[in-house]
Amino acid sequence: MQRTRRGLLGTGVGFAAGLAGCLGVQGVEYPDAAPADTPPDSEDRGDADDDPEEDVDDGQVSDPEPVANEALAAATRRVVDDAVWFATEYPDAVAAYRAAIGDLLDEIDAVRGTADGDAAVTVAMVDRLSDAVEVAADRAAEALEPHFYPEAQIRGRGRPRIETLRTVAPRNDVDRFLEEVDRMRQGFAGMDSNVYVAEAFSRNPVHNRLLDRLLYPLPEGDDDRREVRGTAFVELALTSRGFAAFGYEPYDDGQAARIYGTPFPGDRRRELRARLGPVPRSEDRTEELFVAFASRPDESFSGWPYELDGTPVYVQRYPDAATASDRLEAVLAEAPTEGRAPIDPDATAAGSDFSGGGSGDAPARWHRLYHDAASGDRYGFDEHDGVQYGYVVQAGEFLLAAGFAGDAWEERAGWQGRLADGWVVA
Repeated sequence: MQRTRRGLLGTGVGFAAGLAGCLGVQGVEYPDAAPADTPPDSEDRGDADDDPEEDVDDGQVSDPEPVANEALAAATRRVVDDAVWFATEYPDAVAAYRAAIGDLLDEIDAVRGTADGDAAVTVAMVDRLSDAVEVAADRAAEALEPHFYPEAQIRGRGRPRIETLRTVAPRNDVDRFLEEVDRMRQGFAGMDSNVYVAEAFSRNPVHNRLLDRLLYPLPEGDDDRREVRGTAFVELALTSRGFAAFGYEPYDDGQAARIYGTPFPGDRRRELRARLGPVPRSEDRTEELFVAFASRPDESFSGWPYELDGTPVYVQRYPDAATASDRLEAVLAEAPTEGRAPIDPDATAAGSDFSGGGSGDAPARWHRLYHDAASGDRYGFDEHDGVQYGYVVQAGEFLLAAGFAGDAWEERAGWQGRLADGWVVA
């Protein structure tokens, strides 16, 4: 199902909590950006697309077990996998990229030293530099792709210099050769700077492939894609890995909004977990992810993330779908439900019961779950402790929850807000 993009539907479920610190972000343009929103390959799909298992008793190939809400599971898997990459592999990947650029700079220095010392240049020196550029591009690509795409940038910066050097080398124009080599070195040294790395391969704010996956599926038209990408503001915290970041397109230089604090600090996480009641299940859980979708503030904004009133999503990952199913059963055993419904605001069957598996092109149907707030404690939800209403669903090895608030489902329209641009509405 290719869903359409909706505008801002209304105010999301917000949080009120104090944060600390300050973050200013500068913009940067990347000519080598990855093609966005490409269909996932087999590597991204994970266990949901494994080959059918062979029956050892009769040698027949049996049909694979259906995956609960397969499309939602695949989209969630891509988001969580990329967040885990940022949390665990990103530092080593950036270090490998910088080592590749550093070795290229060493080769440039060596060629320059030889040319200057011998007062002579050769085409072989140019070949040596050309090979060094290609090796660096390959190594950088191996380290960072498909999360970032440095290969085209490296080759694009090196090849024009190589062409000029091939022109002057046969003439033995040493001074002109050295001048061009120095320019080449200066360009690549800039690609090894802390500022360049932090902007070109930004982990905060996230605006690489992970942002596209958070906003999946992006519209097909370029203008519509830019509209969604350029106006969304996402907070995410992978608490199981100690990673948190904002996700949005960078602002122009000198025009950034001032966002204080960090995404989902401890007090906001505790408040959301309390709202969720029996949904958080730590037994066998391998990942825990908090995400909130809001509109990107304009340049004049100066404040805390919770003031953007983002709509939160809570994701738990388990070793397999069977474990996730067990955890959902435990949740449903502790809290009553009233049927299932899609959370897509465009869906026409909202609120109706659904007994199918939620696979194929049909939107996932979420359990409409409610529970009493803990007695004797005040969480600052509403004026009084009371019932919390929300949505919970299993998708493959994941348990997802959204839309928990003190107002009943039928009494709040447009609660999704910018969540309508998120991957969970699919």
